[in-house]
Amino acid sequence: MAKKFNPAPGWPEAPEGWLPFEGWQPDPSWPPAPAGWQVVIDDGAPSAPGGVGTVTGLFKKAAQEFNARTSAESDSLSQSPDVIWSAKGQPLTGIGGGRFRLTATTLFFESGTLTTNAQQVPTNLLFDIDLRQTLTQKARGVGDVVVHIQRPRGIEVATLGDVPNPRDAVTVINRVAHEARLAAHTLANTHHYTSATNPVAAQQAPAPAPTPTPAPAPIDPMEQLTKLGQLRDAGVLTDDEFIAKKAEILSRL
Repeated sequence: MAKKFNPAPGWPEAPEGWLPFEGWQPDPSWPPAPAGWQVVIDDGAPSAPGGVGTVTGLFKKAAQEFNARTSAESDSLSQSPDVIWSAKGQPLTGIGGGRFRLTATTLFFESGTLTTNAQQVPTNLLFDIDLRQTLTQKARGVGDVVVHIQRPRGIEVATLGDVPNPRDAVTVINRVAHEARLAAHTLANTHHYTSATNPVAAQQAPAPAPTPTPAPAPIDPMEQLTKLGQLRDAGVLTDDEFIAKKAEILSRL
């Protein structure tokens, strides 16, 4: 009798006719299978007692409808002229693949089977984009693109799973991230430079207040009279000149 894959409750349904290969393990994000669960059964045998097969069928249908809806939305957004690169993850099960878009300023990535987990990251925060690829992924032409994000609280790692042509994706994301970091650095330096040396700002700055001229020290009349007498005694002033100057000084007292 033919065999078929028997996904546990909460697992996505595999493509028609797919069977686990030797050493295959379920995705760590899937819920654990019940004790004694058989992932491969005879075709035509009930999936599990209690109608679990019915639940799995409903799950598959809901997942397919969700994927169709989100894929259509993603395809529409990917047609934007701002998009430099876009891709859809191609997991082995065919369900729950992520959706990714890259513009000059932002990397968008969405994932989820029945709900959407969406994030968007400024490209100037991206660095060290790597490729991680298993033998199975390599045979299928997909791979995981690992993106490091410099957050204020530390480095965050995001994985774009099962991306087709992953080497091309790594190259373009690295290039765009590098250009975005250079642009941000240049903008920061330009802002700092213009703030410090802007001639317009210098012209608009208020001129320094003029230093007040100190008032002349008051002249002591007694000192003036003493000097006046010395000039008369030295013959510089006549008696008449001495008397006239003396009267002038005394009139100011």
